[in-house]
Amino acid sequence: MIDVALRPATPADAPAILRLHRDSILSLGIGSYSLAEVESWAAGLVAERYVEAMNKGGETFIVAAVADGALAGFCSFGDDEVKGLYVAPEWARRGVGSALLRRAEATISAGGHRLIRIIASLSGAAFYERHGYRVVERRDWKSRGGLVSAALAMEKALFAP
Repeated sequence: MIDVALRPATPADAPAILRLHRDSILSLGIGSYSLAEVESWAAGLVAERYVEAMNKGGETFIVAAVADGALAGFCSFGDDEVKGLYVAPEWARRGVGSALLRRAEATISAGGHRLIRIIASLSGAAFYERHGYRVVERRDWKSRGGLVSAALAMEKALFAP
């Protein structure tokens, strides 16, 4: 475990979020998907999309920063759904994703939701299972690059604080 500072993302973070998102997909996704699938998943990422989602897309973005201020991960969520949670490859399996997920769950719970949902990649399934999520169904997911890959609809019951 490392010390990470969680904070709301700002539009100025968008270029760093983009790099982290792409690196995470290409490095960590390859264990569960083919090279063509991860490249299709990472295709079409643009910094403007994060800014748009922050400003008017109904998503909350939080980032995890490490001691030198570099971004180690980010999470986006809205209503009762985690829309994305990605960790920089060099910070994977060191508590960054868990810290981000705990913050997202607490915020979603504080909003009155009692169930949290996510469409998880195969490479993220074990992480979410360790945090109490269960697979609801296996489904096809069409990436930005157009390829269809396997994904998992998962959910977790939240309890009133």
